[in-house]
Amino acid sequence: MSTVLRSRRIVTENGIVDGVIEIAKSKIVHIGPAEGPVDWDFEDQRIIPGIIDIHNHGFGGWSMTDPATCRDVQGFAKAVASVGVTGVLPTAKEEAFEAIADCTDIPLDGAWIYGVHSEGPFWARGGENTVGEDYPLPDVEEAQRLIDKAKGKMVMMAIAPELPKAYDVIRLLHENGIKVASAHTKAYSEDIHKAMQEVGLDIVTHLCNGMRGIHHRNVGALGQYLLEDNLRYELITDLNHVCKEMIQICLKMQPVEKFCLISDSNYIAGLPTGHYMRYNKEMIADEKGLILDLHGRICGSGKWVLYNIGQLVNIVGVSLEDAVRMASLNPAKFLGIDQRTGSLAEGKQADLAVIDDQYQCLMTMVEGRIVYDRNQDKDVFNPEAMKRKIA
Repeated sequence: MSTVLRSRRIVTENGIVDGVIEIAKSKIVHIGPAEGPVDWDFEDQRIIPGIIDIHNHGFGGWSMTDPATCRDVQGFAKAVASVGVTGVLPTAKEEAFEAIADCTDIPLDGAWIYGVHSEGPFWARGGENTVGEDYPLPDVEEAQRLIDKAKGKMVMMAIAPELPKAYDVIRLLHENGIKVASAHTKAYSEDIHKAMQEVGLDIVTHLCNGMRGIHHRNVGALGQYLLEDNLRYELITDLNHVCKEMIQICLKMQPVEKFCLISDSNYIAGLPTGHYMRYNKEMIADEKGLILDLHGRICGSGKWVLYNIGQLVNIVGVSLEDAVRMASLNPAKFLGIDQRTGSLAEGKQADLAVIDDQYQCLMTMVEGRIVYDRNQDKDVFNPEAMKRKIA
């Protein structure tokens, strides 16, 4: 028994196809011209590979940065599916590690949970407002404790590589098969190059943000990242975090294949604009799509990767095929799962999203299962979240 989807715009690895996708036993068994009856005819609506978001702190009122239960993770997985995400690395604090680990690699009514992403705690907070911020120095024993708390499901940890003993932590992470992200750093160009030579870095956390920028006497962390050959780059393209021209510079410096679109969304992303209170901390969701604290410091995005694809295509001028690759296949390759997901191709999992021309998600499928249908799923956001809105 198979399911057949019809669309005039199916975004595949080999271009945009006018035809059908046939799904059987969770996999794509055929992409090609339409022949015979179909189960779903989406006409001109686009079918894209499911988005894989490797940096997401929360969405729709579901937080991965506070104490969490399996219910929270399941609610989060359902909510992100409503914006076309079929796989996600919850970017969490340790209070959520165990719940995330327990939900990793099991079928949910929503996106796949691929493991834990620990953004920190060993930061230097370079290049941004640092009011009231203080972080621990790298420590191998503390890093091992966090690895253990994630129950073997930690996939990535972010660290400022110039800090004392950072190399020891990086070596520990690599020994455990954990990706190392360079993040929130005060490093100069020579510090980044040395770290690449001495221990290696795998990816840059939200390129351009939280780092020393380019100057003509020292190109800083940002300039050196773009000069290195063996890095991948997270990139937020909501046009709030990085301007159009800077994105264009980045894409001229490195090939599209090196970039992974991320949301860096906060738990109030998707909720109405206003002030929210959680654990005695007030946060603001503004009209532009930024999440701010009361000092005005950016605390994540109020947007999501599907929205960011639209910005990249409509304003920056990137092709739809390249933008989708940055959102799906590139992160799949980074995670080492591209043989089974990340693009629409025969033999791969039927992980896909149907979107309209306004980059709104109409339907999301994970392994051929409908995990979000805009006509049916009306209440994917956390009902408790609106109770925290104070203004």
